[in-house]
Amino acid sequence: MKTTEIKIDSSGKRLTESLAEAASLLLAALFAYTAVSKVYDWSGTRMAMYNQVFPIGMAEVLLYVLPVVELGVAVLLLVPVWRRIGLLLSVVLMVLFTGYVALVWLGFTERVPCSCGGVLGSLDWGEHLVLNLVFLAVAVWGVVREEHRDAQRKCEEHGDL
Repeated sequence: MKTTEIKIDSSGKRLTESLAEAASLLLAALFAYTAVSKVYDWSGTRMAMYNQVFPIGMAEVLLYVLPVVELGVAVLLLVPVWRRIGLLLSVVLMVLFTGYVALVWLGFTERVPCSCGGVLGSLDWGEHLVLNLVFLAVAVWGVVREEHRDAQRKCEEHGDL
């Protein structure tokens, strides 16, 4: 009796893979854009950082660290073998950024800082919060998708599928 190995490669699986790739590209574009806009308008970024509610020393560190971290995460998201790390870091960054925006939007800060450049600077805090929540959801979905893909690979390696 001849047995046939059946591999599931439906259009649904291809669509999911395409969406996972798109999620990584979208997040990479976001982080690259925000990093480049910070560097492009360095004096504006510096003034905005010093207007933040945290200590000046922290503002100085973040002024230099944030663009480097954002570009680093963008690169991780673009390289398939590093994508999982990039997605995990995307979740961490988006949780931090979203939490910060939520605190400002809810009025928990003494003053309302202006910290985002480029297109993001034209959003009000509520719009910014919604945008961040969308990108946070994209990052979380990407992490879940990577976990699912790894589980599938392990099952295929062990002949469980």
